Amino acid sequence: MRAEIVVSLASTGVAALAVAASAMTTVLSLRAQRDNTKATLEAQRSLALIQEEALRERTSTEILRAQRASLYKSVIVWAEGLLSALYAMTADQASIPRDAWHIDPTTETDLDLYASDLVHTRFNALRGLLLALVEGSAFQESPLVSWTEHDGQIQEVSIGTTPSLATWAEQSKVRDKARGDALDLVSAIRAEVQGANHSGYFVSYRLDRD
Repeated sequence: MRAEIVVSLASTGVAALAVAASAMTTVLSLRAQRDNTKATLEAQRSLALIQEEALRERTSTEILRAQRASLYKSVIVWAEGLLSALYAMTADQASIPRDAWHIDPTTETDLDLYASDLVHTRFNALRGLLLALVEGSAFQESPLVSWTEHDGQIQEVSIGTTPSLATWAEQSKVRDKARGDALDLVSAIRAEVQGANHSGYFVSYRLDRD
């Protein structure tokens, strides 16, 4: 009888251990499911935030690209007019009209707001270079802006001055540089607008329409 009791108690103990083990397994399984659900929700939340940020950046980029497209057209038209004025310079007429130097005030403001650093720097460096060549200008020298570029970014900007532009020899040097810089400005705009499709080459010819 005593042996039967012992066996019965042992069986009861084994059953209790089995129940405890099953309960522990259930608890661990529920915990794992909860952790997996939490991790999945966190991943979904992070993905949603990434997608939202990407959409916001894409929308902002598209708006900026549309704004720049209209703006850059105005700059190219200005550059073409400037090139005509520069080609018309001679030793007897060693200046450019003020109208060729100026640009529409709204375009000027929009350039400060929306143009890329590369286009903005090239545009303003070109206008600075021409200050002493503008008709009626009181400047004897022009600001000379130089910089380095890396992956389309402006770096290490420095500002000096040209030699005195009192002689045609010096004036013609600045004129030649300005013509090259005007073409480079248009080329930089094309590279930015066209992206990877831009070949890097730019050739243009214009005749006066008068």
